[in-house]
Amino acid sequence: MTFVEIFVLALSLSVDSFVVSMGGSVTLGRVSLRQVLKVALVFGTVQAVCLFTGWLFGYSIVAYISKVAHYIALAVLSWLGVSMIVAGIRNSTESVKLNGSRNLCLAAFATSVDAIAVGVSLAMGDMKTAEAIAVTVLTFLITVAASSLGITVGSATGRIFGNAARIAGGLVLIFICVRPFLPFL
Repeated sequence: MTFVEIFVLALSLSVDSFVVSMGGSVTLGRVSLRQVLKVALVFGTVQAVCLFTGWLFGYSIVAYISKVAHYIALAVLSWLGVSMIVAGIRNSTESVKLNGSRNLCLAAFATSVDAIAVGVSLAMGDMKTAEAIAVTVLTFLITVAASSLGITVGSATGRIFGNAARIAGGLVLIFICVRPFLPFL
């Protein structure tokens, strides 16, 4: 793979992390650099680990992952999205927060399940170890940057638009997880 191909692959894998970190952060209010880094590093690490794990396991899990990846993401992101919508409608301060370890890890995993399948497909394409490491490192770096931007934009949007932003963020999370089941989108 060329550097441009690796970059585009890493960028495409980071899109869901960007959108989920933006949607989930509307409930956080003003965020500190520490919060941004925590979320971004968790998203980046999980994405990179899932990608590399998929590459390592290669052929043995391709049929299983490709069949269940969208369902895992559907369940997790639907739960997070519905929780955000309910909190926004109820004007509740209790909602999905990406600074909660459980929700953060669930969101990071849900956005990274596809990375396992991508890793498997890379192994099936006979990708060498050096290329797999390059893709993994670049995916980590781009996902960290995308998630940092997403959480910063999302928290500012949440402070400005309040409950409407929570509801919109929840709807975005649900859209992300149902998109694979809608062939016309």
